[in-house]
Amino acid sequence: MSPSVPAQSPEAIAAAALGVDARAIRSVERIKHGLTNDSWRVRTNTDAVVVRMSNTAEELLQIDRASEARVLEIVERAGIGPEMLLCDPQRHVLVTRDLGRTWTEQDAHVPANIERLAQTLRRLHSLAVPEGVRAVDLVETMRGYLAALDERGSKSDVTSESNRERGERAALALRQGARVCLCHNDVHHLNVVDRDSLHLIDWEYSGVGEPMFDLASVCVYHEYDRVERERLLEAYLGRGDTDALRRLDLACWLFEYIRELWTEVRAEIPDA
Repeated sequence: MSPSVPAQSPEAIAAAALGVDARAIRSVERIKHGLTNDSWRVRTNTDAVVVRMSNTAEELLQIDRASEARVLEIVERAGIGPEMLLCDPQRHVLVTRDLGRTWTEQDAHVPANIERLAQTLRRLHSLAVPEGVRAVDLVETMRGYLAALDERGSKSDVTSESNRERGERAALALRQGARVCLCHNDVHHLNVVDRDSLHLIDWEYSGVGEPMFDLASVCVYHEYDRVERERLLEAYLGRGDTDALRRLDLACWLFEYIRELWTEVRAEIPDA
């Protein structure tokens, strides 16, 4: 490696993952949309990879990098996730093959794409539940974020007693009758890549949990109306289901609430 290239630089990490000299790197482009990481797209003449380095307190945000690595192995084999070239949780470094352009928000509203995304999530949720992957309990997730805010004396509408009680009821209701499966838990257009079939990226919040939460993330991030929610759910289930639609509505409220809690916790982290 060239002595002028720092060992923890994106180009040095990419070169190590690809097994090439750092002088083979032709471009390094910072990816702007990452919230919990610093990420770069790094290119050689023949390859393009994404280098990610963590930049926030993972424990507070309930991120488990070892579990994420296990999930990436599984979804890569299933043809749903990116190829993993280098994973070093101790150094907070991950390198994956660049899959190309992510969806735009408009792409997520195309009726045929809503159905394709539902079918991709159904494929994900049908995978065998793997060992070594963390359980994502929505009750504990919510309580964990609230505890982190309470420790810091954070007071806001999102931490009010009424919202705590409503969140607790919603999370406990979703826990009842939940089907345990592998979930992404952060499905929005910037995490969807279309390469003939759909692939999902950014699996850091993945785990074994409630499948309706994945559908809720799609609905909330893209502000789906009633028709779009019904289309997504029917494509996922293969049929209409009034009870499942009510469960999806509940999951959407809870997803929005947990997202607000996450945002407040992240704001409490220095230099986040």
